[in-house]
Parts: sequence; C-alpha cells; structure tokens
Amino acid sequence: MKTYTLRTGDKGQEVGRLQSSLTNCTVDGHFGPQTEGAVRDYQTESGLVVDGLAGASTLGSLNIEVVPGIDLSHHNGKVNFSKIAAAGIKYAWIKVTEGTTHANREYEDKFKGARDHGIKVGAYHFGRPDTNVHRDDVTEEVDNFLNACAKASIGSGDLTPVLDLEKGMKTDDQHNVDWVLAWLWKVQDNYNVKPMVYTARWAFNLYCINARKKELDRLQKYPLWLASYNEGIEPRRKTHLWNSWDVWQWSGSGTVPGVKGKCDQNWMAGGQLRHLLIP
Repeated sequence: MKTYTLRTGDKGQEVGRLQSSLTNCTVDGHFGPQTEGAVRDYQTESGLVVDGLAGASTLGSLNIEVVPGIDLSHHNGKVNFSKIAAAGIKYAWIKVTEGTTHANREYEDKFKGARDHGIKVGAYHFGRPDTNVHRDDVTEEVDNFLNACAKASIGSGDLTPVLDLEKGMKTDDQHNVDWVLAWLWKVQDNYNVKPMVYTARWAFNLYCINARKKELDRLQKYPLWLASYNEGIEPRRKTHLWNSWDVWQWSGSGTVPGVKGKCDQNWMAGGQLRHLLIP
C-alpha cells in the first residue's frame, strides 16, 4: 500500500498542519529548509529515525497521521476484510442506499466484516435530488438511509454518515443545495454529528455553484470528502467553496488486497479520524 509522506518541496494543508505542530516553524504550507530542520529536530528529540521526512512515524507521533481507507459498494462484490486490515486500511465507508427505495446489496455483511477486523466503518447515501421531485422526497431519502443504517447497527463510534453529491437538477442549483442541506440537517438531528459531503469539482460546478451565497455558506460548514484523482499529497481539483478537505479520494481504480478489481482509495486528513465519528 502507498504511504503518505511529506518532504521538501511539498505544499498543501497537511504541510501547514505539520508546521503548526512543530516548534520554531513558520506556518505557510510550504515544506522548505526551515520545516525540514524543524522535523529533524523533533525526530531527534523524540527518538525517531532522523531523515527530515514526515511519514507515518513522525506524523503519528504528533497525532496527525494521514491514514488510508477505502469505500465500497455492491460493485466490489465480496471482499476479504482480513487481507484489507493486514494491508493497513483503517476505515471504510460503505454505500447503503440510493434515492427513496434502493438498498445496496450485502451492505450488512460488509459492515460486519469490517468490524470483525477492527476497521472503522461508516455509511453513505447516494443522493438523488433529480428524481421524485416533490415535497417529501428528502424525508423519504433520509428515511431510506436511516432504516438501512439501523439494520447495520450504525451508531456511536462509527464513522460519520456521508451524502454522496453527484446528481442534481441541471437547471436548478438552488433546488439542489436546498435539498442537500435538508438531508444533512435531518441526518444530523438523528445522529448528533455533522454528516460529511462527498463530491468532486465537476459535480459541484454542475449542480451547486450558482446557488445563493447564504445557503452555500451553510453547506461550507460541513466536512468535505473530495474526489480528485491525482498523485501527490494534495488534491489538485478543488471546489471554490471549501478551504480544506477532511477526506481525499485520490484514486478510483486502486488495487487493494482483499478487494477484487478496482477499488476507491482515500486519505483522511491528519488527526481527523477521532473527529469524524458518531458520538
């Protein structure tokens, strides 16, 4: 499995997080000579290997390790969670529902398999603001999601729920954002935690960008799971709305032991695993 390591020349939010955790280090999001020196000093003081690189050991020692995870749907078929856990995967979001009636096949088995092997698990719903457009549509989609979550015993200690935002009315951004906010509020009331929004720049620009600033500002307050398929330590295709990412889906075609075929792969921002949980 790939590892997340910060080094000289890197730029991005996680470099800034690292700099904020070190002493005598300017916080500018740019890993330059000063940051490398501060990393070496910290490694020396902490009894770590002194190499000037901020990888799992150094970031973990600072409680800001960027951890790997996956997301799964019925397209992945049966998976071997023993092999997934042995590969270092720490968490998995699993699709449970879509729209008002669809429930994903075998999602309960996946939840059980993940839990049995110490993998943090969470549920996501593929939202359909573009179908069944009527007054009670949001409520029906929320009910479909919550009923499925109840069957999988989603609750305290599990990952925060997620709304997958990849569909909407192409001619009505305001409808889409109002719908998304209503879904988020209803699920938040049920679990007492802010759900996370999964989206990509193309989807946000196509379905949401022209909504009113008031509602977009409210949406911006929710955690972001951003899809941007690129190498490196930072997503390249960002939306203009969110200033940071909580989870970054960096590949939609990765190879993960225990999963046949292509598998979505993610990085969770440093130290966020303890925050993205249902209380």
